[in-house]
Amino acid sequence: MTNEPDWWSDDDRFLVELGEALRDAQAPESFLRAGRAAFAWRTADAELAELRLDSWLAGPEPAGLRGEPQGPGPRALSFTARHLSLEVEIHPDAVRGQLVPGQPGTALVLREDGPGVEVPIDEVGWFVIQPTPAGRFRLHVRTTAGAAVLTEWITPRP
Repeated sequence: MTNEPDWWSDDDRFLVELGEALRDAQAPESFLRAGRAAFAWRTADAELAELRLDSWLAGPEPAGLRGEPQGPGPRALSFTARHLSLEVEIHPDAVRGQLVPGQPGTALVLREDGPGVEVPIDEVGWFVIQPTPAGRFRLHVRTTAGAAVLTEWITPRP
């Protein structure tokens, strides 16, 4: 005869008991604040990229230089940092971007309204984020050469 609870050797029952215990557990607010603060520091080593171009903010072209109206196209953004530029287009279905100069790495999509996602950047610096984030987001780009760049918050739709 053992002193083990009857759920100890039953995996399914053990998982049910564990799930109930986790749902009932309440972390102190000070623990939650410390966890959020630690998570925010994961991008502390990134250089903040400066927004150089936003097609939403660009003024109209002079009358003699205007082309034929082509309707609304993708939103174009250009960010620059000391050794790296980031060109981004926001389409209805995806965010497409490229690093200049082109190099491989990863782009972490940081979202205000939920968990982020990491996407690969290929050898020529190209990346695609699908689908387009619904809410505000920012990009934390890290190259395999060690450069780290962080954009400001981007609103995908007006």
